[in-house]
Amino acid sequence: MKKNFRFFDNRQKYLLFVTTTNEKNVIADNIHPHIKKIKPTKPALKIFDAGMGDGSLLMNVMRQSHQEHPNIPLLISTKEISMEDVRLGLEKLPDRFVEHKNTVFIISNLHYAEAADLQSKNLTKQKKINWKHVKLKGNSSIDFANQLRALNPFLEKNWQIERAAKTGNPTYKTPSVLVIYRDDQEFVLNDIIPRKSNSSNKFDLIIASQPYRSRISAEKKVKYVINPMIKALALKGKLIIIHAAGKDPANQIIKKIWPTENPFPALTNEITKYLKLNLPKEKLKKLIFLKKQIIRCKLRALPNEIQGGIATSVIFSAWNVAIYVNQIDELKVLQSEKSQNYQKIVSEIVNKNNGLYFNNEIFVIQRKN
Repeated sequence: MKKNFRFFDNRQKYLLFVTTTNEKNVIADNIHPHIKKIKPTKPALKIFDAGMGDGSLLMNVMRQSHQEHPNIPLLISTKEISMEDVRLGLEKLPDRFVEHKNTVFIISNLHYAEAADLQSKNLTKQKKINWKHVKLKGNSSIDFANQLRALNPFLEKNWQIERAAKTGNPTYKTPSVLVIYRDDQEFVLNDIIPRKSNSSNKFDLIIASQPYRSRISAEKKVKYVINPMIKALALKGKLIIIHAAGKDPANQIIKKIWPTENPFPALTNEITKYLKLNLPKEKLKKLIFLKKQIIRCKLRALPNEIQGGIATSVIFSAWNVAIYVNQIDELKVLQSEKSQNYQKIVSEIVNKNNGLYFNNEIFVIQRKN
């Protein structure tokens, strides 16, 4: 089944968004206080990132974890279906293994409902699951970088995607799991290194940053992402959810061009309401819903690029932010770009706000003792 190509799937525009905004740093700054409050229990501090992307956010979280718990073994598990994002994430890893030696890093291409347990629910595919343990030799970042780069052929073979027959959405062709740790730490880390026969984990912290399509219902957000993540929480564990929220200049650009667009029909209030109405009472009793926050992120631009005539590069980057955050379909984007009317609208709103910012909601679900 072929679906319309969606802007949200466009890698080049995603990477432009990551490199021209401060979103990843702002989110990391808001996660740090939660890491400070974690009181790790044996055998390790366990963190799950529900969608690694290019690894920018996760690497910051790993740095924070080392700062707060420098001597505690660290288990980092994440999922990512994009082979290129996995490659970019692995390129950022070498320094982490130098600074925090006793780290186990796990990455899979599995779905949200499968990734915490590292097992595919498709029994046919599960029989073919690829497990690869990478024991890093040496003790320098260049040693580790060379060995991680050597994984590219494995990724090219095992991180292929196909379209799901029912939905047309991208899914893994073969379930695959990479488990990476330092060879000289294997003895110390033995109890937290996952194996096929013992792969499930419960996590002290789960990060779900922009994990779903903004336009899908609260029911689907809970079913496909939030509920599976709640199930993967350890006692006192926290699930931190971050998603775009609108009511900002980026959304104003969209409203000027497409007045009827409603990119954010189901935000924190709707999600929380759905959870409280539909989760079993016994399960709800074990959860705490912390108050949501609005965090403001912005486009990076020099003052001289905005004042006295906005630079073309800023207009292009601001447009990219607006359509990415609001998840506008690629076909609509292409049609709007033909008229070039968007440039005037972007310029006016950027000038009015002396730049461009966009709002994210962040809310936390905590499991009780």
